[in-house]
Amino acid sequence: MEASAPNEAEDSDNEAGSLILGGGSDSYGRQYASVEEMWEMEGAYADPESWYGRAADYWEDEDICPATVNGVLGGFESLSPGDLEASRTFLQELQTMTFPGDVVVKLGGERTTACECGAGIGRVTKGLLLPLGYARCDLIELSPRLLSEAPAYIGDTHSHKCRYLCQSLQHFEPPPSSYDIIWIQWCIGYLTDQDCIQFLKRCGAALRRQDHPTNNNDDDENNNTRGIICIKDNTCTDETFVLDRDDASITRSLPYLLDLAHKAGLKVLHQQTNQDDFPDDIFPVPMIALIMDDDDDDDDTIDSITR
Repeated sequence: MEASAPNEAEDSDNEAGSLILGGGSDSYGRQYASVEEMWEMEGAYADPESWYGRAADYWEDEDICPATVNGVLGGFESLSPGDLEASRTFLQELQTMTFPGDVVVKLGGERTTACECGAGIGRVTKGLLLPLGYARCDLIELSPRLLSEAPAYIGDTHSHKCRYLCQSLQHFEPPPSSYDIIWIQWCIGYLTDQDCIQFLKRCGAALRRQDHPTNNNDDDENNNTRGIICIKDNTCTDETFVLDRDDASITRSLPYLLDLAHKAGLKVLHQQTNQDDFPDDIFPVPMIALIMDDDDDDDDTIDSITR
């Protein structure tokens, strides 16, 4: 499931209450006064198994999603080459940038480990992460049907470098300091706000730290090398959210999404607000690089933005 691939533009304990309290709509045209009203009407917190089951059933249906690039991208296979190239450029730019606190981002190398969330058949692993030189990639995917096709898609030359983990994001619990990069593309919209915050918290704790015993850069004199989380997903601009009723996913506004990341203890290292070469009739797709926020001082947030 490379879920929530580009679509055409269309309060539980209040932990996940968004700073943006405006309303939204669903794919059938229904209007909601607030995020909280939508979650309540969907029963996502009262009956999470039903909410997540709808998405699981959708992506397990071979008629809806063949185990191909075109299938996992919802018929937008033509976007894949440009998408991967833009992602590669975004990451390579991170290596050359100077950040407050002398934070350093490195890509690939011996003993480095990447994670692709919502991996589907491994499109990003094959087209981005392995070519960048990561020594191992973990593919996290809910659909056993799609994941079973990943080794053949990735190919014999590189498939042995991967681990294939069939599990949902809301239950994914990576070990601390285990990943140099966690790539989350077109799948975060399947999580409720509460589960999204908890998922991102776990991902933050799983980022490699220079001072952790499992650190793989022991010979590196720079103690500021950091693992990163990258989120690349649809966002909406005219309303706070758009609910897709067919596959039980939510497209959030960029402020809404960033608010959840902030609640998870993450801060923006760098972001590109939109991929300009995508068609005009799909949702904007920003790229956001995040790190753990070790400081309580919000004024110390890095937040470098390009367009």
